[in-house]
Amino acid sequence: MFGKIFKFIVLCAIVVGIGYGVVISINKNPGISNSQIENDILEKLQVKPAEATAFFTYGKSFGIIGKITNIDEDNFENAKLYITNGNGFEKQVNLDTSFTDTDLIFSLKEINSCLILDDIDNSKYYILLRLKLNNSVNPRFYSFVNSTNYSDLDYITFSDKEKGYRRATVHFEKEKYKGKEYSLLYLQMKDADVNDVMYDVVIDAGHGGKDSGEVRGKYTEANITLKYAKALKEKLDAMGYKTKLTRDESNTDTYTSTNMYDSNGRISIACESKAKLMISFHVNNDALNNLTGFEIYSPSRSDLTFAGFLADSIKQNTSVPFSNNTTFKMRDGVYVRNYTTQNIRDYTASAKRKGYEPYPITLETPFLYTIREVGGVAIGAYVDGRNKEYSKNMYFDSNHGIECYQIELGYIKNDVQMLESEIDAYTNAIASAIDLNY
Repeated sequence: MFGKIFKFIVLCAIVVGIGYGVVISINKNPGISNSQIENDILEKLQVKPAEATAFFTYGKSFGIIGKITNIDEDNFENAKLYITNGNGFEKQVNLDTSFTDTDLIFSLKEINSCLILDDIDNSKYYILLRLKLNNSVNPRFYSFVNSTNYSDLDYITFSDKEKGYRRATVHFEKEKYKGKEYSLLYLQMKDADVNDVMYDVVIDAGHGGKDSGEVRGKYTEANITLKYAKALKEKLDAMGYKTKLTRDESNTDTYTSTNMYDSNGRISIACESKAKLMISFHVNNDALNNLTGFEIYSPSRSDLTFAGFLADSIKQNTSVPFSNNTTFKMRDGVYVRNYTTQNIRDYTASAKRKGYEPYPITLETPFLYTIREVGGVAIGAYVDGRNKEYSKNMYFDSNHGIECYQIELGYIKNDVQMLESEIDAYTNAIASAIDLNY
């Protein structure tokens, strides 16, 4: 009898002990400590770091551009951006690469689809360069040293009714390991204070004030775009998003065709909002050809998936057709317009005539300033004040880029009556695309 009681007591103690151990393991989340994770990361790093020559957010994506020295081009296989929390999460992003002597230059092919910050959980992440060489079975991993003028980068996630707002902080730190010093690039994701919440969407009504834009009879581009901007804001606000207009009745009268970079100009207001997404409304003109329909102009070097969602939503929910314009067309309703070789020649000649050093424009530079100048370093914004016809864009070198889509609503010659009657359906289609797909 005593033996049975003793066995029962021992069994209970074992069960309780196991249960207590499970509780402890759940509460402490053991397995790998933070210090062990960092040691494991440092253990596999090359001592020589890669250089980060630019790092930024663009829309909801984090990206980085840089270089690494003394890499043999003949022995090079591929380079990837590698992101991990050291405890189960890892992501690899293919990088575009080129060589200058023995320097490997790497950049992102698509600036709006690198690491989507809103998709990752609260944790501490390490951002590394993963390099594969032909003469090595295993890849090499490099940390990043900061070769920019920026320090930390803060990002607040897009509005989410279920998850709330979260803050991503990107920063560099020095760490010592086994007598050697390493520069590490961290990304820390955590819940955000509601007071820190920034805007989600900035809505730009093209032209305004003394700049009426295109005109047909009683209709002006400035008035049409303002109606669309206010209607879209009302719909997105009702969905719970934080939105900002670049102009309304309170500031429109002061606008001209050259003051968009002034402190109260449309571009400055947009950049100050630190929104993730910008919709810029415009109306096309075509005096000679029989053009009709809408065109969505997208950022260069970007994934065009969201632009496609916008275009399809407008086509399916309004009577406005895809544009029959084929110049710069990527797919139905979606266009990408960069500077052409002839544009660059003409611009360079104009700059020299006016006595200022030409801006650093390339074939990848977006032609439309509403797309380019809110994108900062991610997309090649360049208005730094050297052309005295315009104020300096105070945010031209910002590493917080707004992902901008310029919607040419239609052609004022052939579509104006349709545009006037379709405001509600048109802006509903845009708001729905943002809500479901951005």
